[in-house]
Amino acid sequence: MKKIVFSSILVALVAAQVALGHDPRTVAKDLSHVYSIEGAGKLTINYKSLHFNEPGFAARKTERALKAFNGLWKSVGKLETDFEVVLGGVQIPKGSYQLGFGFDANDNYKMILSSGGKETVIPLKMSLDGPLVNYFTIDVRPDSDTDALVLEARYGKLSTWAAGTVPYLKPHEHEAAPAKKP
Repeated sequence: MKKIVFSSILVALVAAQVALGHDPRTVAKDLSHVYSIEGAGKLTINYKSLHFNEPGFAARKTERALKAFNGLWKSVGKLETDFEVVLGGVQIPKGSYQLGFGFDANDNYKMILSSGGKETVIPLKMSLDGPLVNYFTIDVRPDSDTDALVLEARYGKLSTWAAGTVPYLKPHEHEAAPAKKP
């Protein structure tokens, strides 16, 4: 009986220690970003913003860590677009996609959009010398041309990005308005 009581107390103490030791800053945050174009609709990204784990990220290139990292990041959110967009040279039709990220041992990063059992892979450029970002974040912003945008994902000192275009915004000529009758 004493062993059962002692074991119960020990389990309760360990559980209390775990509960008290929980750091709420490490919990993923639900974030979203909307890129809205009048007349075309919205490009919406909803995702889990994971806390930066420096030791895990530093060890990411071992075979085991690479597989675990890519598995975790395979599905971090959702991308929905009401208009066609081209990212990293890859055409993305309007629709709803599961959003993920991955990379290989040579630091070739990619964004993965999944829908209907099909994966679309968008190559990303990357840099490891940015300022430290404590949570995974995604940004979509206009670029230098009317139809240009940049999608950037950041995590720790890692910055990955893809240039994009919105065909709807492509410069074009307007037909002349018909002459009004007097």
